[in-house]
Amino acid sequence: MTSLILEILYFPVWWYTIGLKKRFLEFIRGEYNLVRELALKLLFANLFKPMFGETSRSGRIISFFMRCLILTWRLILFLLGTILSLIFLFIWITLPIIAVWQIVKLSS
Repeated sequence: MTSLILEILYFPVWWYTIGLKKRFLEFIRGEYNLVRELALKLLFANLFKPMFGETSRSGRIISFFMRCLILTWRLILFLLGTILSLIFLFIWITLPIIAVWQIVKLSS
């Protein structure tokens, strides 16, 4: 019985220390993976290089604007993914507070 009480009392401590650290590291790892999956570094590195080896002036102009379009779309996707991840992190932080608030509200 005392073990159960100790676990219940330790839960908020774990939630806001070890658990929050794990969620934050997961958030950072997820952002790194999102940058890699969207190939943002690669797009930035090759922004001014012609696509498909087309070295004519028109080919370079078309390549630049096409890569700008692709880069813009992928940056929007990155921003949406980051916002969604931050919302989940915020929910993780506020969930116990909301739960306790609801328990107190219902008991009164």
